[in-house]
Amino acid sequence: MSTDADIIAHLEALDQQRTQSILQRNFAALAPLLGDDLRYIHSSAVQENKAQYLEKLTNGHYIYHGLDVQQREFRVLGDVVLVNGDLRIDVEVKNTRKVVLSRYLQVWARRPSGWQMVSWQSVPVPNP
Repeated sequence: MSTDADIIAHLEALDQQRTQSILQRNFAALAPLLGDDLRYIHSSAVQENKAQYLEKLTNGHYIYHGLDVQQREFRVLGDVVLVNGDLRIDVEVKNTRKVVLSRYLQVWARRPSGWQMVSWQSVPVPNP
């Protein structure tokens, strides 16, 4: 049986794959890391499901240049893991580049096919 530390290490590796897939625009590698029931809520409050999110990534609506974790904390709750963290996002949205410091809640769920990200919700952290 996996320990919490094993699960966290595995999810850190999966999240690194997710991040690299987004930055390298390899959305075929990204798709299996996302649950079909994904709810992705951007810091702008825009909400998307998996198909909408992948479509906007693919068509260049979002182009990510950097996703730098500032800090994060994992809470393992059986087959669900909550991740709270801060992330510096360097992104172009509809051809407008911006950098956002985001505070987020990410949810991973253990599925028959393995762990998948099923929820993301973030809010901007105001500049001091």
